[in-house]
Amino acid sequence: MSEVRMALNDTELRRIGDYVKVNMYGWLLEVAPQVVSGAQILERIERIEQRLAAQQEEMVAQRHELKAQRELMEARFDAVDKRFGDVNNRFEDVNKRFDDVNTRFEDVNRRFDDINKRFEDMNKRFEDMNKRFNGMQWMIGGGFTLLGAAMTVFKFIV
Repeated sequence: MSEVRMALNDTELRRIGDYVKVNMYGWLLEVAPQVVSGAQILERIERIEQRLAAQQEEMVAQRHELKAQRELMEARFDAVDKRFGDVNNRFEDVNKRFDDVNTRFEDVNRRFDDINKRFEDMNKRFEDMNKRFNGMQWMIGGGFTLLGAAMTVFKFIV
């Protein structure tokens, strides 16, 4: 396809513009006769402007309402943050108490270790005493045996 290029000068463009201006109203009446009436168009424009103004007022009111709700939410979040801070403080107090209890248990464990050491010392003493009593028992038994043997020998001799 070959392209046809037309170079239009200013006078031809003015003539085309004048032609369109003259015939535009008629063309519009053919296509949409209800739209062409100037008074109807102005009336519709006025209604649209009123609706836009009402929507703008509603949007401003909604914006103020959203701002108030956002401030309430921020206040609630601040309250929640404060509560979490209080809970954290309580947990720190509980941790401190647990540390104190752990310290007490360590003291009690140390005391039990001392008591266990004392019992071990007592057991050692009892073992030593048991050894001494065993030694004394053997000595007494041996002494009685020697005494019995000496008495028997003395009876035969005398």
